[in-house]
Amino acid sequence: MQEAEIGGVELQILYPLQADEKEKSLQNYEYLSPGYFELIRFAADEAAARGMQFDLTLGSSWPFGGPFMPEELCGQNVLPFSIDVEGPCTFYKDLTTVIYGKVVGAVLGKMEGAQMMPETIVDITDHVVDKYLFNWPWGTEIEEIDIPAGLHKIVLFVSSDKKQRVLKPLRGGDGLIIDHNRKDSLRKFLEYGGDPIVEAVGQGKIQNFFCDSIEVFGHNWTDILYDEFRKRRGYELRPYIYALWGEIKGMTDQVRYDYQKTMAELTVENFFQELTAWCHEKGAVSRIQAHGTWGDILQAYGAADIPEGETFSAFDRYEVNTVHRKLAVSAGHVYHKPIISNESFTWLRFPRFVVSLENIKAAADSIFLDGINQIVNHGYSYSKDDDEKMLAFYASTNINHTNTWWKYYKKLSVYINRVCDFMQRGEPVVTTAVYLPQHDIWAETPIADTHMCMKLDERLQVACIDGIHKAGYWFDYVNDDVLKNWKDYGYDTLLLIECDRIPLETMEKIREFAEHGGRVIAAERVPSKSCGRMHYEERTAEICRIGSEMKEQGKLTVTSDKFESLIQELRRVKKPDVQIYHHPDTVGYVHRRTDTEEIYFISNVSINDIKEIIKFTKNKKGFCVFDPMDGKEKEIHQLNIAEDGIEVSVDLDAYQSLLFVFGQDIAFPSVEREKETKEKCLELSNGWTLEIPQKAFRKEYDILEGWEREPELKYYSGSGSYSKTFQISESAWQQLQDADTVLLELEHIGKTAEIYVNGTFVDTIIKHPYRVDITGLLKQGENRIEITAVNLLINRMIDPEYPERLEETILPQWPYASGGLNECRKERLFNWREREMVKEPYPSGIWGKVEITVQK
Repeated sequence: MQEAEIGGVELQILYPLQADEKEKSLQNYEYLSPGYFELIRFAADEAAARGMQFDLTLGSSWPFGGPFMPEELCGQNVLPFSIDVEGPCTFYKDLTTVIYGKVVGAVLGKMEGAQMMPETIVDITDHVVDKYLFNWPWGTEIEEIDIPAGLHKIVLFVSSDKKQRVLKPLRGGDGLIIDHNRKDSLRKFLEYGGDPIVEAVGQGKIQNFFCDSIEVFGHNWTDILYDEFRKRRGYELRPYIYALWGEIKGMTDQVRYDYQKTMAELTVENFFQELTAWCHEKGAVSRIQAHGTWGDILQAYGAADIPEGETFSAFDRYEVNTVHRKLAVSAGHVYHKPIISNESFTWLRFPRFVVSLENIKAAADSIFLDGINQIVNHGYSYSKDDDEKMLAFYASTNINHTNTWWKYYKKLSVYINRVCDFMQRGEPVVTTAVYLPQHDIWAETPIADTHMCMKLDERLQVACIDGIHKAGYWFDYVNDDVLKNWKDYGYDTLLLIECDRIPLETMEKIREFAEHGGRVIAAERVPSKSCGRMHYEERTAEICRIGSEMKEQGKLTVTSDKFESLIQELRRVKKPDVQIYHHPDTVGYVHRRTDTEEIYFISNVSINDIKEIIKFTKNKKGFCVFDPMDGKEKEIHQLNIAEDGIEVSVDLDAYQSLLFVFGQDIAFPSVEREKETKEKCLELSNGWTLEIPQKAFRKEYDILEGWEREPELKYYSGSGSYSKTFQISESAWQQLQDADTVLLELEHIGKTAEIYVNGTFVDTIIKHPYRVDITGLLKQGENRIEITAVNLLINRMIDPEYPERLEETILPQWPYASGGLNECRKERLFNWREREMVKEPYPSGIWGKVEITVQK
């Protein structure tokens, strides 16, 4: 890793992979055993010896939990049960074997239509009692109660005894997950699963403690809810508990809001903030993925020292990723967190082993364009050097020494380091704010483990958010904390999108923002409802009055939709920070500012070479522009200094990124004329020799074709060396001498190529365009080109002869029954899915045209 310029490691410990083999000194250690502590300490020391950062994911697997978590402190899962009764009557019900778990609330109410009448609701929780069998509690029953005349509904909320456990843990790590709403639950986990590790490894050796995404299922309750609800909301929840699932006339959304708001506050305070506090106690910082939580998502991310997003699935494209990235970035900006991290390349392709370095580069650029400035590779899953025992993680891109292209990963690693360096300088420049409609989601969602990020993404819609971003208006998501302190931020425009409910205090701050010159644009409608049950009517009336007055005074504009109409209004009131004239759907930007410089990251996330005009609004300083992939300065072809900024014309190669740095002491770059259309000088498509010593293979090709077509190489993954000797005639030599630039161009590469001309290394091609500059490397007479091509790992992995090594019976010396483990290993570890999904090998080597072209 160090040789590949990777700066640190995050150790995450999951399920065991192999059986114990004493003769090979292979031993699996139990979670929190002495051997477990020793291996973590060893890894931390080895990282420190190399000057590398060492981070640790607490627990074995996720969510946090383990065998030491008592049931009373674990995550609660409540389900509603209802019984329809017509009165008048006396009602009794034996619920033994009907419901399973603890009844946390029970109400009776009269129904009219599909709504429960609030004035008829009776709390009958005390009438739900244990039923005994020979003095043993055996079940549950509802004692006799009198039902008035009419149709009634009895509703019971039952906390199930079947609670979520830790997912895919190491042996000894199985157990219940924590209650993310309770400080004492988190502290119990840290007492057993955190403190001993720090003690064993040594305080200060672990720089970051990491919390993975909040993947809890059904965790929708906490035993402290009733008390906390009363303190925070000012009334009792239990009589109105039915509103969390059904309809109580006139108050459903208000009660749901108050419930969700209370759960949100508890998880931010008692989990996210408390975890960071513990990290500081241990001399470390927290790095937290908050996606998956039901809390105020910006507060949740912002509670971490390093908020972390995630890139999940085939996201090597330019698109705002609200669910896993943009919210984390916004939290970093509004809560002033200088480093915003990202778990990158998770499931970048499915099936595995088909990811190319080009895919990774494009995905990294997509991540940067959302504002991330630290990349965590996902990942370098441990594997032995022996290919026959390669153990690849099921969800990651296989970025390690077993991959065919690992030798060239350093090129990407250096690129990522350079971009992160510049993206961590100064402060982000963001003047547009999008207010998050979190209050509407809380009010409209029944009892659930609400995934706030997903709900926000669904409500706002990608087309809307992408439209704003790609129109040149780089934005932050903001919440009530930001608007209450709007003077502390640099936003000049606020967008209200899909926002019906808003706290009165926030609406008053929006009015204040507008009165001081801020622009307020509401898509389709103005917020018109308050939040929660207390003082709902009067607060709603005041919100409506403020909205009406702002519209009448011209301090708030309402657009007809959240798409084109919204963009038109934005363009009317302000100019984009950066304007991409020709390809805004594939070219994006990020803007940061230091005391002396304006820094812009520009990226073309597409397979096409393009000519682009970019306008940097309000900038008139000198600048330089370079490609962070190779550090070389980039030519510009037009420079226009206007009253409102600078226009630059530049060529962007496929998947190329540029850094523009403006500064008072930087001279303007020289303007280079655009080169004329390329001319073909030499056709080199025929007469190549391919050698693969590992397979004792050598063949001369008149017409190039992929080596996967050779029977003995069909499933070969690795490198192959192509070579060609050719003559340059006097006329061709003169054409080369007259050229400004000489290029070697290849039509197809599968998937990486290392180029040598006359024994001189030229470059490694890891992405489109498949061309390299060979100016000055050719000579009149005989020349030689050598190309080492590297294909993808997938071909080896679908080889019918490639071993899966899955034992179908109990493994020898395995310390516990292995039926469940074998199923987990079969599902997660081996390559049967690849064989099912990929029937033919991927193209390998080089094929098609090979040409030398010239530009004048």
